[in-house]
Amino acid sequence: MPKQPNEKNERIKRRFLEYRKYARQLSDKTLDRELTSLERFDVWNQRKDFAQFHIEQAMGFREHLEQVKGASNRPLAKSTMRAIMATLREFILWLSQQEGFRSKIRPAHAEYFNLSRRDEAEARAAPPRPAPSVKQAKRTLSLMPAKTPIDFRNKAIFALLCLTGIRVAALVSLRIKHVDLKEKSVTQNPREVATKFGKSIDTFFAQGFEDAEALLAQWLKHLDEVELYGPDDPLFPSTALIAKSNTGFKRDGFDRRHWKTTEPVRKIVSHAFDAAGQPNYGPHSFRHMLARHAVDTSQSVAEIVATSQNLGHSGVLVTLTNYGQISRERQRQLVTGEK
Repeated sequence: MPKQPNEKNERIKRRFLEYRKYARQLSDKTLDRELTSLERFDVWNQRKDFAQFHIEQAMGFREHLEQVKGASNRPLAKSTMRAIMATLREFILWLSQQEGFRSKIRPAHAEYFNLSRRDEAEARAAPPRPAPSVKQAKRTLSLMPAKTPIDFRNKAIFALLCLTGIRVAALVSLRIKHVDLKEKSVTQNPREVATKFGKSIDTFFAQGFEDAEALLAQWLKHLDEVELYGPDDPLFPSTALIAKSNTGFKRDGFDRRHWKTTEPVRKIVSHAFDAAGQPNYGPHSFRHMLARHAVDTSQSVAEIVATSQNLGHSGVLVTLTNYGQISRERQRQLVTGEK
């Protein structure tokens, strides 16, 4: 039977998370993951006082993680193990500097929370990310219905993803004023748009998606002339639900507000690909699609850099390493020169 939480340990964990939040400025989502990692170690270690930490516990915990099965009854991914160990490494390093722990825990002790070199290399390797081709995305967009205003909105969402690969959290927080059709741009102002790490991102429409551009223009016209929305209203308003006496709720037009979560967009994209007979790609796959297309078609380094900036990446290496992988067949063609 699991032991009850150690009050002293719980206080220490809370102090560490406060440090990570306010001194290191980590997001709540990251803090939740770090708390889960700390709790995993604490439970495995039978809630022993953190002041009694010794390096054998770190080595034993690493062996434990290698034996743990995940939700699919498979061993934990090396990337997951690496993230857990990184949190504990940071925790022990921080703990070694705290009053009451300095004489017992050394900064060097944190280094025992590391994977083997082989496992570290595997954890760092970018896994293959499924993504549609440009042709698949275009065909799926063309097959999406536009019979109702809700259909029209959903199709406009898909169109904007094709054009920009914008992150879904940013997409659901966009306002009408953030889109400039003349400039072919989306201004992701972090004061108003939920960008990653609060970055300011200027995104421009990718070439070759003329139908998507036209559809987005029609959607903006609909919002202006039919819905009577203004510049500060949501670009993609949430669906309104009205109560029905016998059937529960029914979708009926729009609420003048943003969606609270990204789940509706994920369902829209998944349903669109499914209806087109395509694999179940998610919204993030558009980012991989645009990055791979750029790597495959760019005539200069500057074009790839522009795509990297357009996607809001911290550097071009992120685009090339994590997003711009080419297929085995394309690799063969480029290296051998054979078609």
